[in-house]
Amino acid sequence: MTPTPHRRKRFLQVLADTCNVTTACAAAKLSRSQVYGLRGRDPGFRQAMEEAIEAAADTLEAEARRRAVDGVEQPVFFQGEQCGASRRYSDSLLMFLLKAHRPAKFREHPIAAPPDPAAEDAAREDLARRLQRLAPPPTPEEPASG
Repeated sequence: MTPTPHRRKRFLQVLADTCNVTTACAAAKLSRSQVYGLRGRDPGFRQAMEEAIEAAADTLEAEARRRAVDGVEQPVFFQGEQCGASRRYSDSLLMFLLKAHRPAKFREHPIAAPPDPAAEDAAREDLARRLQRLAPPPTPEEPASG
């Protein structure tokens, strides 16, 4: 099928809802190759795809936050009958959100600060002075024999 304006619009709507190109292609009755070909040829469509993916990612992030912070109610059963409910929170989702929004503090492997050339030069000079002090004193030169 041809990527008509209606099919493009449907594709972008489903992509924004699902963040899944295959699902969006099926809903719009387009092939992945048609979509990726169009994305390569049409900068406007490429931009619209990026915006749809960002919108879907925002929705996913909001749901992750809801599950981490507000929790999800889960039914509690006793002898086959529901007798109540409990709220479950997701510590792992909370950690993912913290890593995303506070990477310097919550990253597993912190990224080193960029080197400071002036500090490196000062450290080299200090090291050279220390090494100089550790070196054995120079020996007096022996007189030349002749």
